Amino acid sequence: MNAQTSFPVFVTAGFLIWSSAFVMLYAAASAGCAFGWQMEMVGPLSLQRLVLLGVWSVHLAAFVPLGLALRRRGSPGDRRSVFADAPFWITGAAFAATVFIGVPGAVLTACA
Repeated sequence: MNAQTSFPVFVTAGFLIWSSAFVMLYAAASAGCAFGWQMEMVGPLSLQRLVLLGVWSVHLAAFVPLGLALRRRGSPGDRRSVFADAPFWITGAAFAATVFIGVPGAVLTACA
């Protein structure tokens, strides 16, 4: 991939990961409540919390190869255009958003 074709990929990849995490966490929380996963214990954690943490962790881990690819592209500020830095900052915002949406599943009661 050359720099021109990779730009849209790098700009959208972070928020594609975030949107996948959002949908999958919501679906896992709903399924867990419907099937009573919060009552099943796996060690010190409920099955539901374990599933939510697993889904969240997989999505956070997906940022590692994306970050490495962005690093190969160059550091922010290396280029003359602000648009060249956009993938780095957009991916950072997507990572922060992914961290934010996973915290409730890690610390709050999922089913009322």
